[in-house]
Amino acid sequence: MRLIQITDLHLSDRADTPGFDALSWAVSETNRLAPDLVAITGDVTTYGTEEAARNFLAAAAPISAPWVFTPGNAELRDVGAMPVLQPVAARKSIAVDGIHFLLPDTSTGTIEPADRAWLDGEIYSARPCVILTHYPMDVLDADSRDWVEAWLARHPVELYVAGHRHFDRTRLVQGCQEVITRGLDPDKAFGGPPSIHLFERDSNGSWTVQPIPWPHEQELLPAHLGRSVLGHSPVGWSIHGDPVATVQLTRRAGLHGLELRPKEPEYNLQATLHELELLRLDRQIYLSWHLPNLTWNSDTRGIDGQDAVLAQIEDGRACGVDAFTVHVPRIAAHLMYDADEAPSAAWRSFLQLYGDLFRSAVQDGVRISIENIHNAPGTPEDRSRREFATEISEYISWIDAVTEILPADGGTVGAHFDVGHARNNGELGNRQPLGDWYARVGSRITGYHIHQVRRHEETGKLTNHRDIRSAYDQTISYAGFLHAWSTKLINRAPLFIEVRDAEERRTTIALFEDLFTPVSKA
Repeated sequence: MRLIQITDLHLSDRADTPGFDALSWAVSETNRLAPDLVAITGDVTTYGTEEAARNFLAAAAPISAPWVFTPGNAELRDVGAMPVLQPVAARKSIAVDGIHFLLPDTSTGTIEPADRAWLDGEIYSARPCVILTHYPMDVLDADSRDWVEAWLARHPVELYVAGHRHFDRTRLVQGCQEVITRGLDPDKAFGGPPSIHLFERDSNGSWTVQPIPWPHEQELLPAHLGRSVLGHSPVGWSIHGDPVATVQLTRRAGLHGLELRPKEPEYNLQATLHELELLRLDRQIYLSWHLPNLTWNSDTRGIDGQDAVLAQIEDGRACGVDAFTVHVPRIAAHLMYDADEAPSAAWRSFLQLYGDLFRSAVQDGVRISIENIHNAPGTPEDRSRREFATEISEYISWIDAVTEILPADGGTVGAHFDVGHARNNGELGNRQPLGDWYARVGSRITGYHIHQVRRHEETGKLTNHRDIRSAYDQTISYAGFLHAWSTKLINRAPLFIEVRDAEERRTTIALFEDLFTPVSKA
C-alpha cells in the first residue's frame, strides 16, 4: 500500500506564487509516483477564501489516483472556502486494498460530537485502519485529546496522519503510529524543504514515511548589484551602529555589500570616508545608507524628522552611496486617505517632501529603496488600526507615486523588501502570505532586508532581526524566497542581512554566503 500525503499548502487567491508552483509540482510528482491513494489533509488555503479554494480544486483535478480531502483551520478563516470544498470534504471514509481510511474533521481543533458518534459506530470489519486528519492529537483541545486516546485504546488503528504544525514528527500513542509532516508551504515548512510525503505499508502492517522534497531552487546566480558590481554574491549586511565599525567589519568579512545605519546622531563622517576608501581599494562594493524615519505629527499636522534625514542624505552622498533606504511614511493608514479614498493632505505633504529630499540624488543615479514596515502582532487589518503601507496595494501605490514625481532618467525608485516585516504583520500576516508579496512587489524590488522572526527566549514576544539558522527555519522558511529568486519572480537585488546580535549576524551571513556560492560541476 502506497499513500501520498499533501498538506498545509496555504494558497492565496493568486496562481503566480511559489506556493502554487509547489502544488503544481506536487500533482505531477504524485502522478509519477502512482500511489494507491492521495490524502490532502487541510490548510489548502491561507485565509479560507473562495478563489483560493477554486484554484486548489483546479490544480488538484489532474491527480490520477483516488484522492480524499479533510479541511484545516485555515479553511475557516473566511466563509468562502468551505462551500466550494464541501463536495470533496463530504467523504468521511474510503477503503483501498483492504485498508479502511477514516477522515474525521479536526479543523476546529476538536472532534465534534457527530464525528465521535460516527467513529464509535463505524464498522471495522475492513481492518486495518488509518486516520487521516489535519490536527495532531496533542494540538486538539484537552477533551478531544482524551477522547481520541481512549478511542484508540479500544480500536486498533495502525496509523494517524496529520499536518498543521509544519514540521515532521513520529511517535506512538496507544500503540498507534502518529505521523505529522511539515507540508508543502514554501514559507512555513521547517526542518527541511517543503515536501509531500510517501507512506508505504509492508505485508506485516508496518508503515514507513519518506519526504519527497520540492526542488525549489535551480539558479541563484548571477546577481546584479547596482551600477558597478555584477556577478558577485549579493549577500551583505545592514548594521544599526557606528558607520566606521560597520565598514571595518565589512572589509574583514570580505563582503561586497553593506548598509550603514547610524545608531547615534553623532558619528565620525571623516573616519567613515577614510574606511570606505580603504574598502574600495580592496574590492568593488554596493553601499546603501538607511535613513531615519519621517513621521506624521498629528498635533502639528506636519512631518517630523526632516532635518535628520536631510543631514544624512548629504553625508550619504559624500560617501558615494549606491542607494538610500527609507521607510514608508510612519503614519496611521487611515490618515493617508480622505473619505472618498482620494489621497489626503498628509499623503500630499509626504509626497512633496520625498520629492524635495530625493530629487537631486535620483538625478545623479542613486537608488531610492522604500522599505515596508510591519504591524504589531494581533493588529487588525482595517485601516483605522494599522500602519500605512503594511497592506500590499498601499505599499505599491506609494512606491509608484514617488516614482512619478522623481526624474525618470536618473536612479531607480523601488521597494526595499523586508521579508520578516511582511511575515510578522499583524492579521495581515496570514491574509497576505509571502508568496503574494513576491508576486506583486517582486518586479519593483531594489534591495532586501533578510532576518528571522522568533519568540524572545525570556519574554515570549515575537521579535524581528533574529538569526536564520537554516534555509528551512521557523517562522520563515526561505524556500519560497529562493524559488522566487531563482525563477526571477523577484529581482536579484542586494541582500542585506539585518540581524542585530553580532554573533547571530555572523552565522546568518555564513549561511547565505553558502547558499549563493556556485557549486562546482567538476
